[in-house]
Amino acid sequence: MRRRMVALLVLGTFICFVVVDYFLQTRRAQTLNVRTPSVRPQEALRANIVGGFELPPALSYHAGHAWAAKETRNLVRVGLDDFAVRLLGKVDQVDLPARGRWLRQGEKGWTVARGGHSFEMLSPIEGEVVDVNPEALRDPSVIHNSPYGAGWLLTVNSPAADSNLKNLLRGRVAQLWMEESVGTFRSHLSPSSGVHLQDGGHAIADLLSVLPEERWEEVVRDLFLA
Repeated sequence: MRRRMVALLVLGTFICFVVVDYFLQTRRAQTLNVRTPSVRPQEALRANIVGGFELPPALSYHAGHAWAAKETRNLVRVGLDDFAVRLLGKVDQVDLPARGRWLRQGEKGWTVARGGHSFEMLSPIEGEVVDVNPEALRDPSVIHNSPYGAGWLLTVNSPAADSNLKNLLRGRVAQLWMEESVGTFRSHLSPSSGVHLQDGGHAIADLLSVLPEERWEEVVRDLFLA
């Protein structure tokens, strides 16, 4: 009986060590994922082209033209969609919120600047900023070159990630919204301008360039809902 009790005690101790080690390793992996987020695999970002703009169906979209992608249970990556980067063209600077700041869904998240003009954008998700993309801060052209990959902006720890994502646009609804955004931009053009907004299958890379500069802020506010 005594040997049996000792054996059970040893077995129980071993199981406890295994369980504790599992939770420690899991927590460490989650921490590493927050601090050094990986760029999403390219196959996950295959995009539909809607009105000349790339719209990856794997992502969720805020009507202010930011995207969100769930990476773990609470961790969400955020960036600008293809419409936003093609509308803004050459961005001179992006001002991102500091780590630790709490964002609210649908409220100001960050600011982008071009040629003395500053444009506010709304956060698609609510939660605490846990990381920002240093490359986007150093060289904003990465946002334009790879809005759904290397040009990501933030990662956010969102306790209500699932309910937040349900408020965003996906699938056919997202496609209809993108078509509506294209129509809204066209409504700002003079009927006699004769401007062509597409170069082949994609929209031109700098939509603001076809508008008078004094109207840039008005148009961007209209499209970004800011």
